[in-house]
Amino acid sequence: MRRPTRGALLAALVLAATAGCGGATGSGEAQEPADAAGTLTVWLQTDAQTLWPKSVDAATAEFRRKYPKVEVSVAYQVWTDHLAKFDAAAQAGHVPDVIELGNSETAQYNAAGAFLDLAPRTAEFDNSADWQKGLADACHLDGKLYCVPYYGGTRAVVYRKDLLADAGVTQAPRTWAELQAAVAALAERHRDDRGFSPFFLPGQHPYGALPFVLDAGGSIASRGPDGRWKSDLSSPAAIAGLKNWKSLVDAGMRGDRTANDLGAAPALAAGTAAMSFSTNGQLVKVFGAEGDPALKDRIGSFPMPSPARAGQVVPPYLGGSVLAVPAMSRHQQWAAEWTRQFTSTEREKEFLAGGFLANTMKLTSDDPQRAGYFQGLEHSWSVPPAENWAAVEKANLVKQMLVDIATGTAGPEDATRDYGKKIEDLLNTPS
Repeated sequence: MRRPTRGALLAALVLAATAGCGGATGSGEAQEPADAAGTLTVWLQTDAQTLWPKSVDAATAEFRRKYPKVEVSVAYQVWTDHLAKFDAAAQAGHVPDVIELGNSETAQYNAAGAFLDLAPRTAEFDNSADWQKGLADACHLDGKLYCVPYYGGTRAVVYRKDLLADAGVTQAPRTWAELQAAVAALAERHRDDRGFSPFFLPGQHPYGALPFVLDAGGSIASRGPDGRWKSDLSSPAAIAGLKNWKSLVDAGMRGDRTANDLGAAPALAAGTAAMSFSTNGQLVKVFGAEGDPALKDRIGSFPMPSPARAGQVVPPYLGGSVLAVPAMSRHQQWAAEWTRQFTSTEREKEFLAGGFLANTMKLTSDDPQRAGYFQGLEHSWSVPPAENWAAVEKANLVKQMLVDIATGTAGPEDATRDYGKKIEDLLNTPS
């Protein structure tokens, strides 16, 4: 039997939701009295189960103060198949009331109107005026708010203080020139060790490369007046940004340039690299159980200095999660309230303490080791809001393009032209 396309599934979801909302208010939410009984179904990723289960319980407890007769059923999902499960649930007419998505996964659902518009109650959510831009952008479309930022993570330069000091660098670089000088000093100090990378920066690391594109004033892709998407990676600004990135790769990366960034933490722990452009999770791995606990006080972070704008930092990519209420949900008011409790200031402080970014720029950590992750967030960004961007990521087109540039297989001009055409084809393919 031919499997329905995602576009067909989304259309069915929206049609079913429209047909089922006869008792809804003007905002699309059916009113639920405080003494109403029933079950609210929440889909979260297993990350919440392992990182902050007490936060889930606390949000549910607060929710039940308002709706004491409502049971909350939290089902934990995995990233690899949760969208396929959601599509199947939509086709069957039994969607969860709240669903967690990655901020790079929302575009196709937002465009289809598959989630409840929460814009009328934006002010009810804590810190909504100061949400992280890279998360909030994934929720907004045409004046509507289709989801609520949950938590995030970004990248900063993680470095071995001892290795830099050994090369004569006693302070974290604050400018691009200082970073270049530090890389050169490390390269000279380890000139006889071809296995040592002053800066671990492989090709299959799009969120280590694309920030340089935005830093130089470029963009990844944009939608034209005719509704078609075009790749912007071959623009002069984007090319300039990629050349800045490539200069750091050439100066600092002595290892396999076709690799991904998962090797950063092991390399820092082993002393075969001095710096990397990594997440906070990778920073912790350097001195965690998978690394060397003795390095805890020798690891620091600083924001990536801008090569294009003096005194600025490279705009960081902000990956993370958002929470949405499917338009098909039969308990939209309950769902919005549980979401409000789970993204409250108190819960967000717990996510921050767990090593991630809160959904708001107002909450930061005073841990000096994490200092590099809290600068430049006002310029954080996410992937283009194209319905088919997930298909571009699945095809690894950006990664392959960057590997070609990093290895010298193709120059930035040729690589962005050739891969840009492939990206455009996927972005404009009917879903």
